[in-house]
Amino acid sequence: MLTTRDIQRSFLLVFFLLAQAVAFAQGFQVDRFTADIYIRAEGYFDVVEKYDIDFTEAKHGIFRDIETAFDFKDEHGKISKHEIYLSEVEVPGRTFTTNTLFGKRFSDKLTLKIGDADQLVSGKQHYEIRYRVKNALFFTDDEVQLYWNVKPSEWLSVFYHVDMTIHIPDGAVLSPENCFVYAGNNGDTEPSSAFDYTYTADAFSATSEEGFLSVPGQSVTVLVRLPKALVQEVDFTPPFWERYRWLAIAIGFICAVFGYLKLRLSRNRVMAVTSYYPPEGIDPAMAGVLIDNTADFRDITSLLPYWATQGVIRMEERLKGDRSLYGDLKLVRLKDLPNDAAGYAYNFFHKIFAGKDEVWASSLRGIVAEPWQLLRKKSEQYYTRKNRGLKLTVLGLSWLWAFFSITFLPFVVKSYVDIESGKFIGFVIVNFLFFFMVFPFLFAYLSNKLRGKNQAGLSVMPALLGFYDFVKTAEVDRIRTLLNDDPDYFEKTMPYAVAFNLLKEWSAKFEGLLAEAPEWYSGGSTGTRFRMNTFATAFTGSMSIARNSMVTSPSSGSSSSHSGGGSSGGGAGGGGGGSW
Repeated sequence: MLTTRDIQRSFLLVFFLLAQAVAFAQGFQVDRFTADIYIRAEGYFDVVEKYDIDFTEAKHGIFRDIETAFDFKDEHGKISKHEIYLSEVEVPGRTFTTNTLFGKRFSDKLTLKIGDADQLVSGKQHYEIRYRVKNALFFTDDEVQLYWNVKPSEWLSVFYHVDMTIHIPDGAVLSPENCFVYAGNNGDTEPSSAFDYTYTADAFSATSEEGFLSVPGQSVTVLVRLPKALVQEVDFTPPFWERYRWLAIAIGFICAVFGYLKLRLSRNRVMAVTSYYPPEGIDPAMAGVLIDNTADFRDITSLLPYWATQGVIRMEERLKGDRSLYGDLKLVRLKDLPNDAAGYAYNFFHKIFAGKDEVWASSLRGIVAEPWQLLRKKSEQYYTRKNRGLKLTVLGLSWLWAFFSITFLPFVVKSYVDIESGKFIGFVIVNFLFFFMVFPFLFAYLSNKLRGKNQAGLSVMPALLGFYDFVKTAEVDRIRTLLNDDPDYFEKTMPYAVAFNLLKEWSAKFEGLLAEAPEWYSGGSTGTRFRMNTFATAFTGSMSIARNSMVTSPSSGSSSSHSGGGSSGGGAGGGGGGSW
């Protein structure tokens, strides 16, 4: 019979074997890690990290990621988002680079790449990293908290020994009542028993015991609570204008570009031919793409009412409450799709049901991405592949901005560089953003909006545009005539109104003309006193819930937010590191 001690030994053996495998894959292990954190009365803290590393194969060095965004939950349950600012970054005695340009970071983490691309190291190596952290002390009504992931979970290496010392301003008494260390899998809330703790007048130390092991996916987190009076509460976030003043230079330019874009779009349209029905062979998903030259998730989900009108599925609305008009949406499969359905439709249909006959839309998490990509790919058959005019347009805009920069650069230098060099740096950053971020975005946007239709696209667009215009502007008398000739007219056109994002407007034109909702849709909005406006509102809401569910990725069940009592991996300063 296995005892508790035997089980613990088995787990330790598994972790040890996993650690060896990871160390082999990454080519290094951390024999000893030491962290010194100095909490300053001015409202920030300094961190010194020391790594004794053993490279089992030749590497250039290591990299270190530090996350700079964190959600903090106070004792009242209120969550506040913190943007953490890192500065004074040093790696004594080592060559290193960061993902910053002129002090500006372009992601939610600071990445330090330590080592020389032309030189390899192996065996025992020592690294030291120093940095200052602002906006990462958390203030409640009566205390200030240091809640920091000393060793984050995304380190791609094994840590065999961890030491930490938290230095505090004078005036507090440190004890097990206000100092905690959590180690292990992310989310573990029990203070760790794998450390020896020491408390002095101005410092709290924790040293891991013999046999300690922290593998990838595990964290070591410290939580220290201090009297609020010891540390000044400061918001180090730069003023809005100081952060974004140089973007004002670009606003006029962007307005001019999009004014030109609007002019080009008006010239890119074909002549519409009045049509009361969508073109043959074009389902609502493809119609939605061709109308605005963009494939979005609404286009894909418009297939649901389209299938319902064909008798493939039935839709049932589930109310959320007595005063709610809409809630979840139940999808019931009645038969399979016809053989001539598009590939993206087949993909979407089988992802929804996956061997089931009934499913709630709220349970369909993240299924829309793949059929959406297939829809985008399929739509390319209606577009030309070449757009020389587009390339010349973007190239011209790039040269225009370059001319603007060169022309005004001497004035900027003369006016600002002697007074405040940061303004000149800001000007350079704006130029960097335009050349490497804004212009590529413009190119992608213009590629969608200005790309031309090929012969297949041109042949279908006049009728499709005519139908789209009719949905927007149709008069009730005309619709009454169409209903007299075709009682199913609303059901045949409704899915396309969904794809055009005009369902409410289209449905309003049928008010008083239809006595009941479609047979394939049932719910609280389809009661005895049927009104088209109520039905359209409920159906739009239910479709919105379905679409949001299908777009949202499945939850991993983990959270980095502070839970009140602390947990492993729950603090600020997430991230990790590895070798390169």
